[in-house]
Amino acid sequence: MERTEVFDRLREQMADMLEVDQDDIKEESLLVDDLDADSIDLLDLVLILREAFDLEIDDNEVKSLLVDLARFLPELGGAGGELSDERLVEVSRRLRVGMIVDFIMQRTQIAS
Repeated sequence: MERTEVFDRLREQMADMLEVDQDDIKEESLLVDDLDADSIDLLDLVLILREAFDLEIDDNEVKSLLVDLARFLPELGGAGGELSDERLVEVSRRLRVGMIVDFIMQRTQIAS
């Protein structure tokens, strides 16, 4: 799957979930600050990743998912391993749509 296809599919799903116009969702958009996502929306995002992209993510894997996504935040030094709850909140505040696209691309390549 090409990156643009992943982004377009994610953007369509996120626009429905967050009730925003698709044109307002850019790769550089911050989920929390730009798109007004809250913690429930982040959980809904996990469902989107499961259903729309056929990714294997268990219900108890949300924290692990945020740790995985933290690897795409260079300012956290790749954030491998464990993160405190405060750092997890920081990760969710810094999540950009493009980071989720990167995550999907990586996970779908591993599954292939």
